[in-house]
Amino acid sequence: MLQLQTKAHRFAVLDGLRGVAALVVLTLHLVQQHDLTALPFAGLAVDFFYLLSGFVVSFAYERRLQSGSMDLASFARIRITRLYPLILLGTAMGIALALLAATVKLDVTYEQIALSGTLALLLLPSYVFPQWETAYPFNMASWSLAFELFVNAVYGVIAPHLTSRRLMILTACSAVVLAWVAFMNHGIYGGNNQGNFAYGFGRVMFPFFAGVLLYRCRISQHFASWIGLGLILSLAVLLLLPLHISGLFDLLYVVLLFPAIIAIGAAVEPGPRLAQGCRIAGELSYPLYILQGPVLRIGEELLRHWHFGLIGCWLFGIIEAGIVAEIAYLSLKFYDKPLQQYFKLKGRPAPALQNF
Repeated sequence: MLQLQTKAHRFAVLDGLRGVAALVVLTLHLVQQHDLTALPFAGLAVDFFYLLSGFVVSFAYERRLQSGSMDLASFARIRITRLYPLILLGTAMGIALALLAATVKLDVTYEQIALSGTLALLLLPSYVFPQWETAYPFNMASWSLAFELFVNAVYGVIAPHLTSRRLMILTACSAVVLAWVAFMNHGIYGGNNQGNFAYGFGRVMFPFFAGVLLYRCRISQHFASWIGLGLILSLAVLLLLPLHISGLFDLLYVVLLFPAIIAIGAAVEPGPRLAQGCRIAGELSYPLYILQGPVLRIGEELLRHWHFGLIGCWLFGIIEAGIVAEIAYLSLKFYDKPLQQYFKLKGRPAPALQNF
């Protein structure tokens, strides 16, 4: 969840693509409150995040990791301090709701919450609640961040030795594993539930390292702003298509379409208005993604007791989305940004002393 920029260039369209993917995930979860089979491709937004992350992380850290100016511990500290504060906030919100449920509904115990909550704070899957399929009961988005940090750790270890030839071999082998995951699950699926958690390891490797490869082979040509806008709209359409076709069709998205969108998007020179919109979308994407779970959990509980018509369901979903967006904005402004600024200042090396 980094913003890509240098003195000469800013990958603004990638920020916009990340924002659209986060909105697609929110839309998917809102629709799933009423129809679990709708929007079969929307879940691939997570795989798009992984691919984009590989591009972003390699852009920001590869040269320093390979030159030795950044060690593994420093890289790990930067990634954890960037991602974990909002994970902590979302998980704490989920634990608070679980404590309320234990008090009011008596369907879970405080001991179960303590054990599962400890696992959640460590980003480990929980098998404490067999009545729920999810491996992360307190914050449904945490599973993808667990695999994000896993693949970041793998990258941090091998980056100093990752030649282009080795990268291509690793990416090709990861593609084979991803194809196996797609075959076993009738689509690219897994990592989020107790029964399919192990598939997440196969799911994350290809898109992340394909992103690293895309960064190394990035397009030098520049494209016009309207192409960037077209890519953003195209990603939304592709992810929201309601087509129910072979699950193996998911491979076309992750192996071909997503890399093409990111490769072209990274080469777009957006106009000022599009760049500003993309920047805002990029900033809000991570809190919007990681904090929606507890809010939607409340919505699901309300829907069990209240019955709406079609228009009522639409209005209820819009209200939920507005609440999630407001929480995302407030957490970004008053929690995450101040913390990131603190971490940045704390991690800044002290000025060198003058020799007298």
